[in-house]
Amino acid sequence: MLLKTSRREPAAIGRYDLHEKLGTGGMGTVYRGCDRETGETVAIKVLAAKLADNPKLHYRMVQEFRSASKLDHPNIVRAIDLAVDGSSVYLVMEYVEGDSLGGLIARNGRLPEGQAVRIITQAAQGLHYAHGRRVIHRDVKPDNILVRADGRAKLADFGLAKDKENDKDLTRPATGLGTPHFMAPEQYTDAKNAGVLCDVYSLGATLYMTVTGKLPFESCVSLVNLAKKLKGEVPPPREIVPDLSERVDEAICRAMNPDPAKRPQNCLQFAQLLPSSGQWGRLGEYSARSRAPGQTGNERRTAPRHPCTLGVSCVIDTDLFGSGADSVEVWPGTVHDLSPRGVGLVISRRFEPGTMLRVDLESSGGTARELPARVVNVRSEAAGHWFHGCVFPEPLTDADLRDLLRTTR
Repeated sequence: MLLKTSRREPAAIGRYDLHEKLGTGGMGTVYRGCDRETGETVAIKVLAAKLADNPKLHYRMVQEFRSASKLDHPNIVRAIDLAVDGSSVYLVMEYVEGDSLGGLIARNGRLPEGQAVRIITQAAQGLHYAHGRRVIHRDVKPDNILVRADGRAKLADFGLAKDKENDKDLTRPATGLGTPHFMAPEQYTDAKNAGVLCDVYSLGATLYMTVTGKLPFESCVSLVNLAKKLKGEVPPPREIVPDLSERVDEAICRAMNPDPAKRPQNCLQFAQLLPSSGQWGRLGEYSARSRAPGQTGNERRTAPRHPCTLGVSCVIDTDLFGSGADSVEVWPGTVHDLSPRGVGLVISRRFEPGTMLRVDLESSGGTARELPARVVNVRSEAAGHWFHGCVFPEPLTDADLRDLLRTTR
């Protein structure tokens, strides 16, 4: 076995030095390490030695890497490498400096509502992106959401993820898989068929614990507790925290409804139920006003588009994704094209369809223009950049359009 330990030098596996143990789970141990070839700090999950010959567990780690490696999103931990060193199978992931949401709750108790909403909304963005690539997490819980010191949240541990395109049928029908306190009732009995609505339920249960400091269905899981879960008998969060807002209470109760049809139908819808944090509070209003009858979230701009490939550089107000209500992240971008109904932006950050952004443009007169724009479609451009097709809540006037286009000349 090539996993070496010594008191004089750090352990090593393959091309990676192992510096310290970060945690141990059912599948193995996670270390903070360093890539000797690049110098990058990474997290390394080493499959437990006694399990290395278990094909099913080996496939699970392969599936975790395969699921995570196809996901490129700021709110998902990046998968880097999967390799075998002697009898050791290991997975290399992005290292996130910070603590898990579970660790924050264990250390500080329940989180303030605003902080909780910011973290969960970011997790919702990551999940919505994964679902769009047919990957279901199946184990959303506080311990699997990592939070950096600046407030950025990242989903981790896709070890139980279900890739609908490449599923190796590792889950037997009518069996539960995941962490019971956060699992949807239907996942409890049949994880094989877990879908988007199971992750919606788990995200709601995660927010429940974040704002109350208590596990949903806190007593140990049993047949009695399963019966309660199937009936939805969990105390509403406001019974535990009376000063919790009605919107958060209602959003959690809807997400944790035992009837999947009565839950928000995706994670983005769940996030839109939460109180205003950055732009989310205005999203419903903008969405309704910017859609013509019969249009959906996949609508396209029909007005003539004016190419602006040399165009205006813009900044995006991403307060929602920052560390607090007074924090603004600036993401430089380029206007690709402009029309009365919307704008095409190229940004080195991916935002999910439905997200409301504020685009700051400088007109030819030197005055700044703040234009709210809702993302309706996204595609990958050059490495690390994404094209965002956005619509304006209110179309630009001809005079405004001419003024902005003059800036690009």
